[in-house]
Amino acid sequence: MQDFVGLRIICLFLSDIPKIGGIVRESFEVIESEDKIDGGDTSSFGYMSVHHIVKFGDGVKGDRYDDIKNIPFEIQVRTIAMDSWANVSHYLEYKTEQDIPDELKRDFNALSGMFYVADKHFQLFFEQRREKQEEIAETFEKGSEKDKDKQPINLDTLTAFMRDKFPDREVSDSTSVSLLIKELLNAGYETIGEIEELVNNSWDAFLAYEKDHPPLAESSKKFAQIGVIRSIGRIGSDNFLDLPKAIPSSNKEQYKKYRYLLKNQK
Repeated sequence: MQDFVGLRIICLFLSDIPKIGGIVRESFEVIESEDKIDGGDTSSFGYMSVHHIVKFGDGVKGDRYDDIKNIPFEIQVRTIAMDSWANVSHYLEYKTEQDIPDELKRDFNALSGMFYVADKHFQLFFEQRREKQEEIAETFEKGSEKDKDKQPINLDTLTAFMRDKFPDREVSDSTSVSLLIKELLNAGYETIGEIEELVNNSWDAFLAYEKDHPPLAESSKKFAQIGVIRSIGRIGSDNFLDLPKAIPSSNKEQYKKYRYLLKNQK
């Protein structure tokens, strides 16, 4: 019996499955691997995954392992979509195509195919986004000002811009960047070129502000990337400073007093 103990690893994308397989092979002695995704029986609904039968390797020693190190166990690896379909089909109790009533087979097969196609398209979208991120990063590194002017503000463009512009500052998480994007759009900014112009115009003023008002966190005397953009926006733009619920009215003057350092005072 090779699945007396079983583990299931759920990942996001199809490309994660071979990576996890590599980790499994590095961590255990693999007795057998079976690909039930591309190499499996297409009628075996609900069991799409890669199965590894493994045991502890010779390097695992000690009283904790001696009695169990030669007992094989199973590790299943599948995507979220595969796991969702497996759970639904398990609830329906259809194990093979022969179990399904004829009048339901067409819908059942169509649903199974939708999950499979979803996995393929999630992977495709993931790869396309990664390619786009690399393209954007290259644009900011080597591109002209006109190239930046054409880039709309979104999660990928703003993240790449901040990484390029402030490489020595703490990288912000996507949730925080998303909130900042909403603020920038509400303040009337639409392109990365506009943000760069704001940063360049306000940089000296921001450095003076940062020196006088360092972050509250004791671990750092420098603002994180989004803190830079947000502070610069408040110093250099009334539209940003006056965003609803952004900061109390009593605190706005602490930003305005640094505007004499702006390169282009309006």
